Amino acid sequence: MSKKKHIRPQTTPLHKKNTTQAEKAGLETLRLDRTAMLVGLIAAVLGFLLYVNTFGHYYTLDDFSSIKDNWVVKGGLKNIGIIFSTEYRYGTWNSPGSLYRPIPLLMFALEWQLSPDKPFIAHLMNVALYATTGWALWITWRRILVHYPPVIVAMTVLFFMAHPIHTEVVCNIKSRDEIMSLLFGTLAMYAIWRHLEHKSVGWMAAAMLSYGIAMFSKEGAIMFVFLFPLTMWYFTNKSVGETLRTAGLMAIPAAIFLLVRQSVLGAQQQHEIYSILDNFMVGASNSAERLASAFMMCGKYLWVLIMPQPLVCDMGYPQVTVVGFNDWRALLGFFVYVGMGVWALLNMGKKHILSFAILFYLICFSLFSNVIFLIGTSYGERLQYMPSFGFALALAWGIAKLFKIEDLKEVWNPNGKGVALWSIAGIIIALYGIKTITRNPDWANSGTLYAADLSNSPNCAKLNYHNALEVARIAMDEKTGAVTDRAGLEKALECYTKCIKLYPEYHDAYGGRGIAYFRLGQYDKAFDDYQISIKYRPNNAPVLSNMGYIYFMRNQLDKAEEVYKESVKYDPRFVDARRNLGAVLAMKKKFTEAIEQWQEGLKYDPNNATLLFYIGSAYRDMGQPEKGVSWLEKAYAIDPTLKK
Repeated sequence: MSKKKHIRPQTTPLHKKNTTQAEKAGLETLRLDRTAMLVGLIAAVLGFLLYVNTFGHYYTLDDFSSIKDNWVVKGGLKNIGIIFSTEYRYGTWNSPGSLYRPIPLLMFALEWQLSPDKPFIAHLMNVALYATTGWALWITWRRILVHYPPVIVAMTVLFFMAHPIHTEVVCNIKSRDEIMSLLFGTLAMYAIWRHLEHKSVGWMAAAMLSYGIAMFSKEGAIMFVFLFPLTMWYFTNKSVGETLRTAGLMAIPAAIFLLVRQSVLGAQQQHEIYSILDNFMVGASNSAERLASAFMMCGKYLWVLIMPQPLVCDMGYPQVTVVGFNDWRALLGFFVYVGMGVWALLNMGKKHILSFAILFYLICFSLFSNVIFLIGTSYGERLQYMPSFGFALALAWGIAKLFKIEDLKEVWNPNGKGVALWSIAGIIIALYGIKTITRNPDWANSGTLYAADLSNSPNCAKLNYHNALEVARIAMDEKTGAVTDRAGLEKALECYTKCIKLYPEYHDAYGGRGIAYFRLGQYDKAFDDYQISIKYRPNNAPVLSNMGYIYFMRNQLDKAEEVYKESVKYDPRFVDARRNLGAVLAMKKKFTEAIEQWQEGLKYDPNNATLLFYIGSAYRDMGQPEKGVSWLEKAYAIDPTLKK
């Protein structure tokens, strides 16, 4: 065998006994030499280095609902049973949901247990897994595309790893679900190919296990059910029957996931309802408007892949609103996507690699396009994570086609055109990389993200609301709620008011503004805003709790008890409301009921020193001090300042 360093597709398998099986599958076993190993290493290192500047970042965006404010995750591995038996956001709010992603939550719980409230380890894990994805993509697709110039796969993987649209996935810890689903879906594909080469039961078992992990990481991995047979159809000589039988085995872990998911989500008494603030297409008056609006956004997604500038974390109502097919953006999106799909299907019989790249993109994106059905968002760059591999493959193929590359061996100098080819590819990678590195600081924390993105989505009510929350948070002491920057809090009032102007029925904005008014001592204005918020959302547990506090201040204990009970009725896991309800009951000498409320709160926040202290004090006040000793000792151990 030649010692020249290149990828060498062999006609003779590495193991003689597997020759027949490999040839029947239309495959060639592949020996990856040092040059090939280097490509995978470069991809991994590139993915790691591009995101090194995220290690000092805090929690951002959805990280709060998934980690920081999630009592299930913060309980660590002891809550593993709850993690696998409840909806994804169960630990944050009491609303019905449609997500089931236990593996990322399990990882977050372990990371919190190892390093509570310190996101460094979680950011490091995201980057490490992303880097590993680069390696996995290379070893998998180099094997699958063994009959194609290896430079195509090399460029594809490097384009993918550098693309700045992935910043939301890597920087936002919550998007671990995206990374895990693609990584383990890819490893499943790799194991399938090894099974095809060697007819190994072990490799098929590994494929099914890997795919199971991908499915339990994010529901979107279900699209691999279609990608597995599609890939085998394009890049092997197996018959349709053999392809479907092999791919059919991969439906087993998918079916298991769907059954478990249905069992968990089906136990919910209500179904999730999307707001126009989550997805502006909810406001469509008919299906034609919804489809037109969906295709308009599909065009936006594709354009951001081609030209990733600007990047923005949210682009919702009324920044974008419903359109009809008389809008040129809707028509353009429709004809581009339909055109791509028709061309890809017409060339499917030829097994054209560009046809495959297009179908890969369309299949992966279909679930999130809002064309087939509405989802919980109208725009999210994270949703282009898996589909962007198809885009990267198409881009790499186009460059190789431009230079007429047919070399099946060389990565760095195919057909003697390496300098020109890699100069173009290098410029693209460099531009992607620069954008990635400069975008990352925007994700340092929620405040920096919203401040950066508002200029690109100034009329998005939801983005303005979250920015108002951050402006208000910075102006107050996080632990005591005391105002530390009055001018900053007044600025937050302006931000909330803008939200309300953008969407007059924005109940959360009224609630947030009410809190700001309350902290500024303007209690009547706060109460008025709370009432308007309740008008638009009667079951708003936090706002009801805030109203209870004003009733408490006015010494209207009966009214305070009433709204606090409403609050915990709508959200039984709302610890603050139970704490305050217990305080009101204790003031009314209903000590037993008060203790019941505080003990219920401890189920969701077992280390809450205030609740422990209240229980101990209540036993003392009701003439049973001996029962309160252990509670007080626990409270003092957690927070010594409570001991006076």
